[in-house]
Amino acid sequence: MAVNENTRLPNKHSLYLAKSGYGKTQTLRRRSGIPERGARVVLWDNNKDHEAHRFNRLSDFFRALAAANRSGKGFRIAYTGEAAPHLFELWAQGVWSILDGNRLTYCLIEEYSDCCRGPGILDYSKEKYHRRLWTQGRKYGGVIHTTSQRPQLISKDSLGNAGEIWAGRMDTSAAERVGKEIDTPWREIMACNVGEFFHKTEKETQKEQVFTPI
Repeated sequence: MAVNENTRLPNKHSLYLAKSGYGKTQTLRRRSGIPERGARVVLWDNNKDHEAHRFNRLSDFFRALAAANRSGKGFRIAYTGEAAPHLFELWAQGVWSILDGNRLTYCLIEEYSDCCRGPGILDYSKEKYHRRLWTQGRKYGGVIHTTSQRPQLISKDSLGNAGEIWAGRMDTSAAERVGKEIDTPWREIMACNVGEFFHKTEKETQKEQVFTPI
């Protein structure tokens, strides 16, 4: 179980939202702030977008994660198997078990909409640990970075608990939902080019050119 509650830790949970090909993962890599060495990184990465020790079976992933946690060293452990909400709940339970408020643990979740049953509030009876990562993970050193090309389908808990949102070009229904969250007209979101994102923090929302495509 998660240990060493630390309420002083800041909320660095971040969402990266945009259509496929518009730079979600590139923006995550450039703006997440994850140290290149020594960091504790756990990944849900079914498309194998990130370098890590990869495991297609959750049982193998859990064994590797437990061993890495006991080592006291940094690690990058990824589950790369089938994606479904019930499997993500098991993954989240494994992540929750190694959280420690004295050590940051970065949680990278690619294509988060595949992990959600719908856009509403997470059901505590079925998604207990999934919900805990968003609502309580910060206090135990959890830092969530997640991408989605279908933000109209992601959980309300993620939108409500993210400290930062990066919003790039997306379809109308997605832009309308995200625009309300970041106080930005949906047509402006739909007009973003590759590498352009509206960046919402607790203080403000600004448009940024994160990178220029080659």
